[in-house]
Amino acid sequence: PREDAEVVESFYQNVVNATSSLGKGVDSIMNHERDLPSDPSNKVILSRSGSGILSMKKKPKSWFGTAYDLQRGYSEYTIDGEEEETTLGPVRHLIFVIHGIGQAFINREGVKIQNLVEEIDSTRKAIQKLQIVRWKKACEKARKAGEPEPVAPNRIEILPIEWWDKIHSSSSSLVGSLKRSTLPNIPGLRAIANDVVFDVLTYMTPTFCEIVLECVTEQLNTIYHHFHNVHPDFRNGGGKYSLIGHSLGSVIVWDLLSILKDRTEVPKQKISKECKNLRTSSFHGIYLLNDREGREKVQYTTGGMKAWGPSLPQMMVKKIPFAPEFTIFLGSPLGMFLTLRGAHSEFDEMLQNSVFRIYKKAAYLAAKEASLIEKNDDKKKKTKEGRKIGNSVELALEVPITSPFTLPSESVYNIFHPYDPVAYRIEPLLLSKSSKTEVPPAMYVTRRGEKVRLHVQAKRFGDDFVKTWQTQSTSINNFFSNITTRQNKDGKTDNTTNHSFSTENLKQGPLEFPLGGRSSRIDYCLQPGVIENEYLSAVTAHSSYFINHDLLHFIIDLTDSSISPKKP
Repeated sequence: PREDAEVVESFYQNVVNATSSLGKGVDSIMNHERDLPSDPSNKVILSRSGSGILSMKKKPKSWFGTAYDLQRGYSEYTIDGEEEETTLGPVRHLIFVIHGIGQAFINREGVKIQNLVEEIDSTRKAIQKLQIVRWKKACEKARKAGEPEPVAPNRIEILPIEWWDKIHSSSSSLVGSLKRSTLPNIPGLRAIANDVVFDVLTYMTPTFCEIVLECVTEQLNTIYHHFHNVHPDFRNGGGKYSLIGHSLGSVIVWDLLSILKDRTEVPKQKISKECKNLRTSSFHGIYLLNDREGREKVQYTTGGMKAWGPSLPQMMVKKIPFAPEFTIFLGSPLGMFLTLRGAHSEFDEMLQNSVFRIYKKAAYLAAKEASLIEKNDDKKKKTKEGRKIGNSVELALEVPITSPFTLPSESVYNIFHPYDPVAYRIEPLLLSKSSKTEVPPAMYVTRRGEKVRLHVQAKRFGDDFVKTWQTQSTSINNFFSNITTRQNKDGKTDNTTNHSFSTENLKQGPLEFPLGGRSSRIDYCLQPGVIENEYLSAVTAHSSYFINHDLLHFIIDLTDSSISPKKP
């Protein structure tokens, strides 16, 4: 009706004046509202999203009802997300995102920062828009080449998983005690400490660690099954699942995969038989406290605190319902957590055991070769078998230089901003402590088919030039000496080690990390800007991952290995 339109137009002009350079600012009019003459049950309000976008809405005065966005004029328009919804194919990749620290603070009233749900909504839209742009460019390229146009890519669905309210619940006695013991001065800073630092400290306690992991596992299972009810053809259509953990969320993802690894590697009957009544125990990387009766741990424990997984008061019953196609850690403090858990020693021991097996095999083949050669010398000839074994020693045996540790994920990526103060690397923990192999620089996140930007290449070239005076040693003798020393201390010998052989026939293996899965590398760095101050960038680096276009393209590349042409 005309009278309603006049009211809305008048309100709109007031908003324009308030937001102009001479106005009083949008805050001066944010709480204003207008009644509609022809519809007393509704009102017009000004709304502001978490990203700061203003819009006018027609909203019911009661608690119930639907709010509608109002548009000025009668021109044709497209609802945000409509093109992606109608153009892209069905959902074929589901990505769960587990948040990190600070969500309790962000969800406080008056804090103008996007919370996890709003941020993931924006990320989902940005990724789908990029998919459309990339597809249109591929279609244009195909038309110019006279080739069939590619089909539109399948849609990527991203869903958030929240756990912060489990430890920040107002009914929690812990939160009540914390509030009572908090000093009243500088309340803003203390609120940050209580809502941000508190997350890390509580997760490091076994009880709250278990609460968070159970909360996330329960949500993953619930949403997983509900998603299949909505998309029944997802699995039959080749649908896949992946995990992304941001900040502390990456540690949670790591721990969930550690539990999944433990549950798949340890036979179920062995767990149920030996640990049915155990309050606590230790399975592989999951370090659990002693049981109530103080009984010894079962024989397949890692022992001590050399555990890569979480500390829990009891074994978790549930596990996540899938092994992810890829796992991404964003701005992850995981390197610090693994260091505190003593994981480096555990990974190092795995590496030494792998090297020792190669050492034993080489000694065995060398001894067998020597025996055959001696036998053949007596016969004045060399047999084909002798040559075959000799070649196997020379060509087949490579000594690994990285830990064989893996997680149940097809690929693992640890992505960080170079100036993120919370982020740590993982690859150095998978190299031997005694190895002289230099830790390689992290890979850069790029879109498939594109190179690192010129200014980043120039910076890396300068860094490499400064390091040219440093010599790199790739000798593997330090591995053997460590193994020999360890065996002598243990008083153990092996009859195959009595035969001498040359280590020249052993080659150092490639610098590849099994943990990465299909990716031989784990650590990836976002490309910095041309002009970027390290300390100023550090303020926003930890919260900038989901708006980084290089990262969004990287995720699309991981989910879409190829674009197939249309069938004639």
